[in-house]
Order: sequence, then structure tokens, then C-alpha cells
Amino acid sequence: MASVPSASVTCTLKLDTKSRKLPTSSLATEKSPTVSYQRNQTITQPNGNSIPLRSPDFREALSMIKDVTKVETSYYVPLLQECIDRNSLSNVQSIHAHVIKTGTHQDIFVMTFLVNVYAKCGTMEEAKKVFDNLPGINVVSWTSLMSGYVQNSQPELAIHIFIDMLEVGAYPTNVTLGTAINACATIGSIKLGKQIHAYVVKYQTEGDASVGNSLCSLYSRCGSLDSAIKTFKRIREKNVISWTTVIGACGENGEAVRGLRCFPKMLSEGVQPNEFTLTSILSVCCTMQSSGVGKQVHSLSIKLGYESNLRVRNSIMYLYLKCGSIDEAQKLFDGKKHVSLVTWNAMIAGHAQMMDLAKDDLSAHNSGTEALNIFSKLNRSGMKPDLYTFSSILTVCSRLVALEQGEQIHAQTLKTGFLSDVIVGTALVNMYNKCGRIERASKAFVEMSTRTMISWTSMITGFANHGQSQQALQLFEDMLLSGVRPNQITFVGVLSACSSAGVVYQALNYLEMMQKDYKIKPVMDHYICLIEMFVRM
Repeated sequence: MASVPSASVTCTLKLDTKSRKLPTSSLATEKSPTVSYQRNQTITQPNGNSIPLRSPDFREALSMIKDVTKVETSYYVPLLQECIDRNSLSNVQSIHAHVIKTGTHQDIFVMTFLVNVYAKCGTMEEAKKVFDNLPGINVVSWTSLMSGYVQNSQPELAIHIFIDMLEVGAYPTNVTLGTAINACATIGSIKLGKQIHAYVVKYQTEGDASVGNSLCSLYSRCGSLDSAIKTFKRIREKNVISWTTVIGACGENGEAVRGLRCFPKMLSEGVQPNEFTLTSILSVCCTMQSSGVGKQVHSLSIKLGYESNLRVRNSIMYLYLKCGSIDEAQKLFDGKKHVSLVTWNAMIAGHAQMMDLAKDDLSAHNSGTEALNIFSKLNRSGMKPDLYTFSSILTVCSRLVALEQGEQIHAQTLKTGFLSDVIVGTALVNMYNKCGRIERASKAFVEMSTRTMISWTSMITGFANHGQSQQALQLFEDMLLSGVRPNQITFVGVLSACSSAGVVYQALNYLEMMQKDYKIKPVMDHYICLIEMFVRM
């Protein structure tokens, strides 16, 4: 990854006068409300007559400008904004053609806004073409293009644009810097992020909320929680995004208690949480399995008017499932007018988890049966399951040893095309292994287009558990040749196969390999395999 050029240190972060006059709405990442076209506009017909335009709807507005030769610049903006809301690339291209026809392509504001529109519609090639032909490039133009690349999963190109901007002597704003930092976070480049952070510190903009929030997110994604919290504390006026970011950072980096403590501090400072804050704190409650705090957050969400918010309701429901409060989760599920696939998946996954938490076999069986019933209801609802649905329900079939249902789901994955997904394929291999159909498991494994360490481990363990030791050991050698790194569980399967086959020296060699080559410390399961092998001698 390229470094920030040394030339950049000569730049200042102050926005020049022209850039300051440009509206910041062109950099917004959220959708704007529906445009009503309330302002009076005029268009000029080919015969030279001017016609006032008053509040046309979108299609009427497009039709009215089709054959005219001149339109006020400001008339294009709401039209283009609605193209973003409709995600209508064809209409954007039509308006773009009309902009060129009327000579408005010489207007820097309209063309910069057009860069943003193409980016929001997911067509970065067109956005870059417009950018390259701008009559003049300012900081808003650079930032719009960078934001587009980040939003369209091309963060490396955003970094290159940022470096190009600095090299030509352009002055980045705080929004520009935040966008560059977000790009670093997306690619996980803490080294380049720190260089931009140094730039930020030099020009004393670390306390800006947009920059501080981006830095906090960068360090969180790169696993440096202490640095994330330090940047959070330096933000002068912390907004709801700041608090949401730091709560999420704590949860993602194994410091759930720390994240939970941030929430009351946020409320005490008078910052009102939004739906993302509530889902973040509910996620922290899930990690801690703190149903008490979760219920308080549930009450707060109702008070703030988020009771019907799908994202929040799903998070609350999943918390209740995680904490074993099935009845509470079921009430939320039954009370929903519109149930999304995420909701169905949460209910199925929740009941699957209850099988692990069950105190006895009967309770586990009941939870698994309920998960299968919910899956049947999902199919009858007309909504199509996704890979997460299939993965969860195949796991349930594994634990119930429900071969017949598992085979039916296998057929459904073939029909829907999800069998090619590695997660579904691995769950299928595991299901057949647990149901005693090792030959079907082997066939499913061979047919996988991509195999992960979990896939290999599941098949090796399956062979070992079914007494096919040589196949297990051969598969392990194939795994090593393919370059996949084994983990602790993989070696349990390998040593179990050695134990069944009675190959003592081979087992000891694998144990040494595990410790020396892969730095894996033996645990009780490894020693149990060795003890069983020596007992059989």
C-alpha cells in the first residue's frame, strides 16, 4: 500500500473560499427525503419562450425538460436526488445527456453533484469519467469520488484518489480525511491510517467529530481498542455516531462490559441513541447474556419510538433467545406485522442455540423440533431461505440426527443454488456425518467448490468417528498439501484416527508437528486420544 506522500505535509486543512460555498449535501451518505419540487423554476423552449415550472412530479419533470434548450441549474438537483432515491441509472444518464445538450456541463456544482449521483447508483466508471472531465476540480469533487469508491467496496482506489489529491496540492477538509480513514479501515491498513492520523494531529483536527469517529472505527477494526478509545475521548463534541462507534468497538474487541458502561454515560450527557446505538448495546447485552439490562434497553426503545423498527426488534428478539427467554422472543415474533428473513433466521438460530443450553435431552429435542417447525412456516410463507437459514437448519438436523429432514433440506439447497456456498456445504457434510451416512458426507465434501479449514476438519473427524482411520489420515495429508492450516480440533480428529488404527509412532509425529510447526498447545482431548491408543496396545 502506498504511503502518504511527503508533499502532503505542506498542505493546510483549511477549505478555500470556493469550496466553502459549495453545499455539503453533495457529500451526504444517507438518502434524502422525497423531493417535492416546490421551488418555481423556468425552462426555455426552442422558440425562446420561457415557461414556469411549478411542482411537477418526477416523470412529468423529466418529460418537460426533454425538448427544451435551457433549464435553470438548480432544477437538475432535485431530479438527480430522486434518481438516487429510485436507484435509476437510466434516468441519470438521460439527465446527464440533457445537461450536456444545454451546456450546463460547464457548471462545476451540477457536474460534481453528478459524480456523487453516479457513485450512489453504483456506477463508478461513469462517476470517474465525469470527474475526469470536470471544468474545475475542488475539494468537494475529490471527496465525492473518494466516498463513491468507499461506498462501492473499492477502498484501494479511494486511497489512490486521496494521494493524488494531496500530490496536486489540494486542501482536504475534515470530511475528506474521514473518508480516507474509512477507506483505511475497510482494507484494514492501520499503517496508512496512522499516517493520516499524524496529518490530522499536525493540523489539530483530531477533535472534529467526523474525523474522530472515523479514527475510532479504524482502530477498532484493526483490533486496537485502546487507541480507539483514546481517539474517542479526544472528540470535542461527541455525537450519537461517536458513542455508537465506541460501544461497537468495545463489543467487537471482547470488552463487552466496557461498552455497556459507555451507554449510561452517553445518556447522562443528553445524547439520544438512534437505532444503530440500540442495536449495538443490545449486541453487547447478547455477548454478556444480560437479559436484565436488555429489558431496560427494550423499554427505552419503546419510549424513543423504536418499537416498530425492524432492526431494533430483531436485536431484542435475538437477545431474548440468547438468554433463553423463548416466550418473550415468541411474543415479539408473533406481534410482527411484517417478518423479514433476518427475523426468521434469528428464531431458527435461537432455537438451535437452545439445544446447546438445554438441561436435558428432552428439552433439546423440543427446541430442535420447534426450529424445524419454524423452518416449515418460513417455506409456507413464500419467503425464500438464504444460506444462513440453511446453515442453521442443517445444524439442527445434525443435533437431532434427523436424516430424513436433512435430506429434504439438501434437495432444497440444490434447487435454490445455495449448495455451492461453503457455509451450507460444510453444514451438509457435518449433518451427514452426525447421521451416520459417511458416504454421503464424503460425496458432499468432494462436490464442494471451495473448502475451508472447518470443512476439512469436519470430514477428517467424520472419517475418524466412523472407524475409517486411513481415509482420515490421507485426507489430513491432502489438507496440508492444499495449504490449509489445521487447528486444535483438526488434530483431535487426526489423533483419534491414529488411536483407532493403532499407529503409535505416526500419532507421536503428528503431536510433535502440532506443537512445533503450528504452535498449538495440547489440551485434554489430545491426551485422551493418546491414552486410548496406549490402552489398546
